[in-house]
Amino acid sequence: MAMPRYRPLHLCLLILLIYTTPSIGLLNGTELLKAACNQTSDYAFCYATLTADPNAGGPQALAGDLANAALRLAQTKATHAQSLIPLLLQNATTSLDHNRLQMCQSSNNRAISQLSSANNDFNSDSLDTMVEEINTAARATSDCLNEIQDKGTHFSLLATINADLIKLYEICIVSTRYFTVEDLY
Repeated sequence: MAMPRYRPLHLCLLILLIYTTPSIGLLNGTELLKAACNQTSDYAFCYATLTADPNAGGPQALAGDLANAALRLAQTKATHAQSLIPLLLQNATTSLDHNRLQMCQSSNNRAISQLSSANNDFNSDSLDTMVEEINTAARATSDCLNEIQDKGTHFSLLATINADLIKLYEICIVSTRYFTVEDLY
C-alpha cells in the first residue's frame, strides 16, 4: 500500500506557509511565471518557453501549468533527440563518435523512460517522486551532453537539444516550488 504523500500536520503547515507567504502563494500567472523564471539559470529561455504555451503563459496560470508545460516540452524534445541519434550513428565516421552516440542513445532512452514516469506521477500528484525522476532524466541527459559538447559540429544539434532539455527539467522542478493547494487538486 502506498504511503500518503502528506501527513495531516505537513498539509496544515503547507497551507499555513502558502497563505502567510504572499510572495509565493498568491502570485498571479504573470507574476508567478516571472518569479519561477527568475529562479532558473536562463530567464530568457524560461520566459520565452512558458509564454509560448497558452496554459502556462496565461494570466490564470498556476505553478502546475508551468511544470506541465515544461514537462510536455521536455518529452517532445527527448523524443526528437531519440529520432536524431540513429541518423547521427549512421553518419559517424570514427569509432569514438560511434561510442559517444551509443552512450547518448542509452542515456536518452533512460531520460525518456524517466520523463514518462514523471508525467504519470505528475498526473497522480506524486510530486516528490516526479522531481526525483526529472533529476534522474537530467543526469542522463547531462551524461550525453558531457560526451558530445564541443566534440565537433556534427554533434551540435544533439548538444543544443540536450542543453534545452536540461533547462526544461530545471523549469519543471523550479515550478514545483511554487505549488499551492490548487495545484494539488
